[in-house]
Amino acid sequence: LKLIQEGPILSFKAKLRKRIESSVQYLQVYTDRIWYPPLLGFLAMIDSFIVIIPTDGLLISSAMLKPKSWVYLSFCISTGSTMGAMILFHLLQTHGLPWVLEIYPAINQGSFWLWSETFFLRYGLLLVFFIAATPVMQQPSIILASAAHTPFLPTMLAIFVGRLLKYLIMSYISSHSPRLISKMWGVQDELDEIGIHVGTPIHKQK
Repeated sequence: LKLIQEGPILSFKAKLRKRIESSVQYLQVYTDRIWYPPLLGFLAMIDSFIVIIPTDGLLISSAMLKPKSWVYLSFCISTGSTMGAMILFHLLQTHGLPWVLEIYPAINQGSFWLWSETFFLRYGLLLVFFIAATPVMQQPSIILASAAHTPFLPTMLAIFVGRLLKYLIMSYISSHSPRLISKMWGVQDELDEIGIHVGTPIHKQK
């Protein structure tokens, strides 16, 4: 029975990965357009809710294609990610945890949630900043901050500074030393999703 259930799931994941890879390749034809960096920011914003867009991978590949724009790309995607996080923060305060659980079923039952809850009680916004600056899922820390009625502005600043630090480092390495990307923690899965193989010129990748 388990094998029967896993078959359709694996098939769906493979199709989704292929769709994401082809969509990214289509988008990156337009990396020289003025609207491209803000579009990345918009995608980062909506990924706060759908959690399927490989925003790290998009930034990495975009910075490799447009190395002179690495700072602007980082700023746009950091701004979008922060906006999405704060919309989630506000909606949680308005509608409560049950509304969030409809979007992220069982998010409050995993080991990462328990870890986030424990450390949030100890460190508060320091945890929000730390998670924002890493490749791990930031939704649990946002939910905890909102549930604890953490002030809006300090929360926004913690997320934005963390995100900007993360994306500046990621974008700088991508644009200046792309061979080091594979050594970064937590980005390999997203690179696989968009079909990026470090060491191969990005314009030659299919």
